[in-house]
Amino acid sequence: MTRSISKPRTKHELMIAVWDDLGRGMVGASELRKIQRLIRERFGAGAVESPAAIARVLADEGAELRHPEIIELDARWRHSKITREEKRLGGLETVAAGEPLRLHEAETLIKRLEGLRAGDKTAVRSAQKIAIEARQLAHSMARDPNLEQTVRSEQAEIGEWFTVWIQTPGLFEEWLELRRRSVDFKKKFLAKEMAP
Repeated sequence: MTRSISKPRTKHELMIAVWDDLGRGMVGASELRKIQRLIRERFGAGAVESPAAIARVLADEGAELRHPEIIELDARWRHSKITREEKRLGGLETVAAGEPLRLHEAETLIKRLEGLRAGDKTAVRSAQKIAIEARQLAHSMARDPNLEQTVRSEQAEIGEWFTVWIQTPGLFEEWLELRRRSVDFKKKFLAKEMAP
């Protein structure tokens, strides 16, 4: 990394500094990949912009773009990002299918959603959306008179878990530990697990 690249304080400045360092020539896939790599190294994976977004910044600065290369790279980058997101969200078929979660499944799902909160803005929005949908599904099932009372009780509990996580995700784990110790929780859920 040259001196000019080590000085920028923002992503925008870094993009331009890398292009300057490359001689302000035409911009294509290799240049954009280098800029993405340096942004990732400097600002973290969540800060990486799409190739098209970087190309727009450079075009505003006067760069000539190799459009077909950029379009292909952007399409591959977006596809790869979607594939990674699907892998991180894998196993959420139960929520998507509208089937009731069990307590242990709800806890696992919330832990996975918590992991997504450390990602970029898209991952955070995805986690929130999934949690809201899971909460709505649980509340709906808790009111469904066609389901057994035990299932409705469990769904009401799960709906409450998602409500707490959505409102105060950082406190959820401690809250859940306290909730599990409560007499009400033990009476409703642990007595059934211990029964022969």
